[in-house]
Amino acid sequence: MPRRKSTSAAKQRSELEEIRKSLGSIALEQYKSSGLGQSLQLLFSSNPRSYLASAGDLDSLTRRRSIELRRYESATQKLRQTTLLVSDKAKLVRATQQKLEAQARAANAKLAEAEKILKSLKASERKALLAAQRRAEANDLASSRAAAKSLKGASGRSGVAIRYALAQIGDRYVFGAAGLVNWDCSGLTMRAFQAAGVSLPHSSRAQYNYGKSIARKDLQPGDPVFFGKPISHVAIYVGGNRMLHAPRTGARVKIAEFDLGKKPYIGARRL
Repeated sequence: MPRRKSTSAAKQRSELEEIRKSLGSIALEQYKSSGLGQSLQLLFSSNPRSYLASAGDLDSLTRRRSIELRRYESATQKLRQTTLLVSDKAKLVRATQQKLEAQARAANAKLAEAEKILKSLKASERKALLAAQRRAEANDLASSRAAAKSLKGASGRSGVAIRYALAQIGDRYVFGAAGLVNWDCSGLTMRAFQAAGVSLPHSSRAQYNYGKSIARKDLQPGDPVFFGKPISHVAIYVGGNRMLHAPRTGARVKIAEFDLGKKPYIGARRL
């Protein structure tokens, strides 16, 4: 819950209490001065001139009460709005946390399934599979570094973001990581664009709401590109139908073809 909103609500409650006290004192004053109706007070007054003078004070008191009542109503409404805003923010934070926890559970379930399959293989099969994975990863890294050297320099924020991400080629993918040696997809894009002065959340789905939408035919180096229904992956387009990203558990940050297999391409943004 934001501290500023909480402090604002507390201040408004204090102001509301002051107005409430003021209304109480006004009510007491009016009761003391008008136990009889004003007409009867004038009739029985020993000094009508003096009474009429004090009646002006009563009118002033009535006006003061009206003003204080309006202030009270306004302060009450303002406090109610602030309280609702704080409540809404808290609900949003809880909903986001629940979504992230669900994503983590899904990722861990897939990892457990993969580990189960791996354990079912014979020792010789596991050894051959791991060796093949290492060779493929080494080839990916070699081609990524070669591609990085051939990239044309992008300018502005896009150029800064690309250069930052290129420096992370070879770092491991770890779910939920945002540097400085391990990354997940949105952690990498978040830090890369942070270096360029753009603040993004650590969520591929949330990052899709930033910047402006870009058609695939209009893609330029530095545009974040998104995959999955619902969105579950983000990369940085680098031109030539290639993208720079942190792919998945067991892989490393690299440049790859602009395709993510079963995860469909959803769209791109320009920041």
